[in-house]
Amino acid sequence: MSNYNAYFEIASIFFLVLILLLVSIKRQLDIVQNKIFYWGIVLMLFLNIVDALSANLINYESIHSGQKVVSIYIHWGLSILTFLIQQILVQLFLVYVTIATRDIGEKAGLPFYILSCISIVYYILILSTPFTKWIFFFDEQGAYQYGPLHSVLHITPAIFGLYACIRMLLDKKRFGRMQKIYVVIFAAILTIGTLLQVIFLPNYLIIYFLVTIILTAVFFTLHSPDYYLDKTTMAFNHEGLMVMINERITRSKPFSVLFLSICDFENIKDGFSAENKKHVYSRLCQKLFKIPKTDVFREEDRLYILFNDTSKAEKYDKMVEGWLKDGIKVEGMHEPVKIVAEMLSFDFPGRIHTVEEFNSIIKYFVMGNYYKSYNVLQFINEEFFQKKKRYEDVRRLIEEAIRTDGVEIFYQPIYSTQKDTFLSAEALVRLKDRQTIGFVSPEEFIPIAEKEHLILQLENIILREICRFVKQERLQDYGLEYIEVNLSGNQCMQTDLYEQLHSLIEEYEISPGFINFEVTETSAIDNSECLIQNMQQLLDYGASFALDDYGSGCSNLQYLVEFPFEIVKLDKEIVWTYFGKGNQKVKSVLPLSVNMLHDIDVRIVAEGVETEEQKDELIRMGVQYLQGYYFSKPISEQEFIQFLKKHNSCV
Repeated sequence: MSNYNAYFEIASIFFLVLILLLVSIKRQLDIVQNKIFYWGIVLMLFLNIVDALSANLINYESIHSGQKVVSIYIHWGLSILTFLIQQILVQLFLVYVTIATRDIGEKAGLPFYILSCISIVYYILILSTPFTKWIFFFDEQGAYQYGPLHSVLHITPAIFGLYACIRMLLDKKRFGRMQKIYVVIFAAILTIGTLLQVIFLPNYLIIYFLVTIILTAVFFTLHSPDYYLDKTTMAFNHEGLMVMINERITRSKPFSVLFLSICDFENIKDGFSAENKKHVYSRLCQKLFKIPKTDVFREEDRLYILFNDTSKAEKYDKMVEGWLKDGIKVEGMHEPVKIVAEMLSFDFPGRIHTVEEFNSIIKYFVMGNYYKSYNVLQFINEEFFQKKKRYEDVRRLIEEAIRTDGVEIFYQPIYSTQKDTFLSAEALVRLKDRQTIGFVSPEEFIPIAEKEHLILQLENIILREICRFVKQERLQDYGLEYIEVNLSGNQCMQTDLYEQLHSLIEEYEISPGFINFEVTETSAIDNSECLIQNMQQLLDYGASFALDDYGSGCSNLQYLVEFPFEIVKLDKEIVWTYFGKGNQKVKSVLPLSVNMLHDIDVRIVAEGVETEEQKDELIRMGVQYLQGYYFSKPISEQEFIQFLKKHNSCV
C-alpha cells in the first residue's frame, strides 16, 4: 500500500482560505466571471480537503499494516468525488475563459460543445469505474491501483486547459501582452508539475497545490479586483463599467442607469482643491454604496449609478437628486458642499443593445447640448434619439468630407459704404452632401466638428480651397481687397498656427494682406494668451484680424483694447433688434456700439442687412461695411465671379 505526501494539499487549503477571505473583503463586480471564480475557489478548497482526507486515510491504513479504518466503499466514494470535482473545475475554467473572450451575442462555438461531450464521457467513465475498473480500482489489500484508462484523468484536463489557453492567447481585444505572458507561465508551471508527479513523484500530491498557487497568482494579476476599482472613492472605474455593461448585454439582464456629469461645486468660500474634490466624491460614493442592489462607477467627474432593482430606480433617482441639491457634508467644511451636475436617467437595455450605443448616449448627452439643466433629472425620450441621430449623421458627413475633400466654399460679398463697391467677402463652408440628410448649416456642423476634434482637419481643407480659388481666379483683379476667413477656437489655441498659415499662404503665393482672419468673442476669451501671440506673428507677416459676432457673447470691451483687431463685425441680432419692435433701451445698443467702435478707431461690418431701410440707416450711422441678403446670399465660386463682374466697376 502506497504512502502519499499530503502536505502540499494542506498548504493549498490554507492558501485557498486566504483567497476566499480576500475575495469576501474586496469589492467585486457583480458579473458571472467573478461568481465562477469564487465558486471555483470553493470547489478547489473542497477538492483539496477530500483528496487530503483520502490520502491520509490510505496512509493511516498503510502504517497500521492494512488495518481497515473505513469501508472500501468510502475510499471509492472519496476517489470518485475527487475526480468529478476535478473535471467540474476544468469545465468552470473553460466557461470562464469563453465568457471572457467572446463578443456580445457570440455563441459558445463548436469546440466548446465538443469539449462538453468529452466531459460527459469522462463522467461516465468515472462513475462506472467501480464496475469496469478502467480508470482506477482498489486491490484486495485496499491499495489504490491504476486502471488501463487512468491517463484520462490527466489527458482530459490537459485538453481543456490547452484549448482555454490558446483562446486567451489568440484574443486581441481583452488580453494584453503581459496577461498573455502570465497565461504561458501558468500553463508551463502546471504542465511541468503534472509531469513531475506522474513520472517521478507519483506519491507527492503536488498538482492541486500548483493549481492553487496559479489561482492565487491569477487573483492578483489577471483577475485582480483592484484593476476595476477607483482608488480615491472605492467605486468601480470606467473599465469595470464596460465589463459590467458588456456582461449585462450578454445576459439580457435589465437595470436602470443614473448618469451624473459633475460640472461644479457650490458653497465654497476659499477655493476648492483637488484634494477637497476627492473628499466630496468619496463622501457621495459612500452614500451611494448604501443603496441596496446598486453598483457605482466613477470616471473623473462622471458617476454612473446602476440600479439592479429597476422597480425602485425612480425612487433612488429622486433620492440622489435631493442629495446633490442639499449638499454633501465633508469634514473640515462648515456648510454642505452642493454639487452642480447634469443628470440623465434611462433604463437598460431599452433601445440600447451594445456597449458602443451606451457610450454614444453618454457622449451625446455631455457634448450635444440637448439638455443644459443642472441638478434636474432628465430622461431619454424619442426627441433625444432623433437629435442624437442627427448629430451622428452630421459627424459622419464631416468625416466623409474630410476623407474625400467634400466641402464647397461659398462667398458672401461685403459692401463698402464709403467706396460704393464690394471690396471683400466672407468665405463660408458648405458640405457637398445633399442626399442623405439635406442641407447642414455651418452653425450646426462647425460646433460638432469642434466637439469631435475634427475641426483642424476640416479647416485645413477649407483654407486650401480658399487659397486655391484666390490664386486661380486672381480675385484682386476684380477689385477685392481681402477675403474674410473664420478661425475656430481650436485653431486659435494651436501654438504652431503661424507656421501652418504662413506655409499655406506661401505655397499658393498669396499676399498675406489678402487674408483677414475672423475670430469670435468666445474664441478670444477661451484662448487669450495663445491667440495674442499668434495674432501678433500673423500681423507682423501682413495679415489682419476681425472680431466676429460682436454682441452675441460677453462683448467685453477689454478684448477690443487688448487684441489687435482692425475690424469688428456686429452680430446680425443687434442689427435686427434695432430695426425691430422692442424695448428702446435694447434698441440703443446698436448706435452706442457704433459710436464706441468709431472712438477706438476700428472698422465696422454690420451683418444681417436685409432691407434698403437698414442699409440707409447704417450708412447714416457711419458703418463702413455691410453684409447680408439685401446684397447677396452666400454664393458659389462661379456665381461670385459673375457677381463681381456685374457690380464692381473696376472689372
